[in-house]
Amino acid sequence: MPDLSYDDEFMKRAKYISDIAHVELDEILRKVEEYIEEMGGLIKPDGALSLIAMELGVEIPSETVKKPLLRLDRLVPGMRKASVRGKISKIYGVIEYVNRSGERSERVELRISDDYGQADVIIWSQSLVDEVKRGELREGDEVLLSDVRVASRGGRIVIHLSSDSKIEVLSRGVAPASEVISSTEEIYGREGEEIDFRGTVVRTFPVSEFVREDGSKGRRGSAIVQGEDGGTVRVLFWGDKASYSENLKPGTLIKLRNFRVITREDSVELHSTLRSSVDIEGGIETIEATVLYKFPEEASLLGKTFLDILIEMDGELAILRIWDKWVDLLRGIEPPFIVRVGPIFRRYDDILSLSRSGNLEIVEIVDRKVKGIEKLAKSLKYKRVPIGESSDGFREFRGTIIGISEEARVSWHCPLCGARASYEYGSYSCPNCGPVERAIPLLYFSLTLDDGTGVARVMVFRRNAEMLLRMSTEDVIKRADELGQPFHSIPIDELSAEILGSEVIVRGKATYMEGGLVRMVLDEIEPVDYSSEIHSLIREIEELWLGV
Repeated sequence: MPDLSYDDEFMKRAKYISDIAHVELDEILRKVEEYIEEMGGLIKPDGALSLIAMELGVEIPSETVKKPLLRLDRLVPGMRKASVRGKISKIYGVIEYVNRSGERSERVELRISDDYGQADVIIWSQSLVDEVKRGELREGDEVLLSDVRVASRGGRIVIHLSSDSKIEVLSRGVAPASEVISSTEEIYGREGEEIDFRGTVVRTFPVSEFVREDGSKGRRGSAIVQGEDGGTVRVLFWGDKASYSENLKPGTLIKLRNFRVITREDSVELHSTLRSSVDIEGGIETIEATVLYKFPEEASLLGKTFLDILIEMDGELAILRIWDKWVDLLRGIEPPFIVRVGPIFRRYDDILSLSRSGNLEIVEIVDRKVKGIEKLAKSLKYKRVPIGESSDGFREFRGTIIGISEEARVSWHCPLCGARASYEYGSYSCPNCGPVERAIPLLYFSLTLDDGTGVARVMVFRRNAEMLLRMSTEDVIKRADELGQPFHSIPIDELSAEILGSEVIVRGKATYMEGGLVRMVLDEIEPVDYSSEIHSLIREIEELWLGV
């Protein structure tokens, strides 16, 4: 065994795992040494301890905060005097407004996140606003918010801080390059949200002037920006932001900060707001990491292949997404192995992504295996939560299928930008690109899942749809033509009779919709393993009810 020494913080975490899981501390430390020895020293003690915690189903809380706190995904509008902890992922800055007395005042808006979700924060207290103006709060800081009020805005949770509220900085952090969307597909379904988007400028248009209904003049600029999936989105710059489009050049990598998503029929646009800004950037430095697990390969709507991998870097575990030629490079190579990769960016769902202009190099192939890594990797990427308590992100739900679409459908999409194309007069037309010679078929249907706490609409696309239907997309199109269905849909009565009422586990990307409905894009579906579920339930009861 390797001769290791651990600091006090490491031992506190190990002791916590030992107490919760009812496993002797010496056994925990022995497992740490086994992981490190098995990996030939490629994994750090903290990383090994995290793997053991996931294996035993134990979540390690921060030792910094001693008082009970609410997770962000469990906040409910109407709560008062609540306390939450999170990391500041974005500070929008000071915003001027006119209060009810008609006087000009200031507020600060920011966003915080934890391991389970994220929430917007509005600071109304002038003393707290002044703290932000003095730079005492920074992006990347972990903070404790006390005596706050919880409300909703546009169906999303908002935390309000008044003069009675407090902010305590628990630890200083480096401003993260987080919550940045780099795929145009991920913009759809976010109507009204302000997002950060990273892409490459494809084309710019001259600034134009227009006259508003009240007779005043305005200015507008626009550009076409391409995401890492190859899709494009139109960006509009309004008012004093119009000058941004004059300074952009095709081929420039930019980050659009705080741009609002606007839906135009079957396409989306990004519009500037008062909080918007544009950063011309390069990327995050290259890192060296150990690849522990490869998730199944996936393909985007535009045919771009991507792969999620579990990596360990400096004792921390993370999911990294790579694209196209880098997927080809790793195909056939089994983990563990060491890579040098970068520049990388952290997306809004906390997954890292390799820049399309980045590089990946295999440093060393490790002739060892990590036991049970698939289950641990899935538990890291997909957090198990009740549907009724879910927030946006990659999630795992267990529930009963209570509904299924009457039909499976095929929609057609533009091969240039991914927008839904219409078929008229014998040819396809894209709302962004105009007439196109061909269109990409997309097979889909939906399931309705109920777990007793809420209902989720599970969207089943492409490979998963073909697997459950046991038909290829081409077979569905051919069958629809035989039935005389002009919109390429077929009934799926047989599948409905087969799976309706089944209890399943689904994993995928979840989005909280207005009205309490949760929408998930399915990645995986499997029957419930009752022996594993019983083991997890016993552990949860011990922790929640017995306090062990």
